Amino acid sequence: MAAGAGESQEVERLLSYADDLLGVFRVSTDRDGNAQVGAGARRLVSACRSEYDDLELQIKEYQEKIDSCKEKIDKAKVETIADDELNALQSKMEEKLQEEKQLREELR
Repeated sequence: MAAGAGESQEVERLLSYADDLLGVFRVSTDRDGNAQVGAGARRLVSACRSEYDDLELQIKEYQEKIDSCKEKIDKAKVETIADDELNALQSKMEEKLQEEKQLREELR
């Protein structure tokens, strides 16, 4: 998330710059041109802020899903028998079956 925090600061800096730029347009003497540029800039800033907020929410949701998956993987790992242990149990079972087979043959 460190990269995300750096990107977040960059976006905040860009939005702050856009706000400063709007301030420059407000003090200029070309009212009609500035009004059009200012209105366009405000729409752009508004759209950027909205998109940024949406993306932050999506990132948070995806991070929660990733964390949930990691927890499920860890739980599955704990509940799963290791291959070595499984092989040992299978060998013991085969030995027991072999012993049982021999006992049955002896009883005949």
